[in-house]
Amino acid sequence: MRTATFRTVRSGYDPDQVRQVLNIAADALAGRMRFNPDHVRTAVFKVVPNGYDQKEVDDLLALLEYQLRNGIVPPTGLENGEKLLAVKLPRASNGYDRGEVDAFLARAAANLDGRGAMTANEVRNSRFSTTSGLLNRGYQVQAVDALLDDIEQELRFRGR
Repeated sequence: MRTATFRTVRSGYDPDQVRQVLNIAADALAGRMRFNPDHVRTAVFKVVPNGYDQKEVDDLLALLEYQLRNGIVPPTGLENGEKLLAVKLPRASNGYDRGEVDAFLARAAANLDGRGAMTANEVRNSRFSTTSGLLNRGYQVQAVDALLDDIEQELRFRGR
């Protein structure tokens, strides 16, 4: 949900407002919070220049409302460990420690392949040290967090 993309059009929905709703929805799909499906249906966005295509956003919100209303946790596309390990995380000078993240992702990949007992709650409660300074020694925090959301959602889809 956090990584959904939309075409930018001359006059469309305010991207910041759309992202805010999608971030809340991602937390709801991952089981971190409750989000009433009616809030999705009644979401109203300002129309701004260079905004998101209204039809694309409305179509995704209709699907999201259906999933929330029916308790459906969709799969994420992380079908196996190979697909997880193929994700390229952007580096950053201030970010999560690469060694810790890589070790966690290796465990998660093994779990997606049926080796291990990692749960969605374990993913939700994972914490990483941060790096600071030069040389891009860390992974971009937002990118790692979005990937963790996907892993957590995939494990919930699998009943873990």
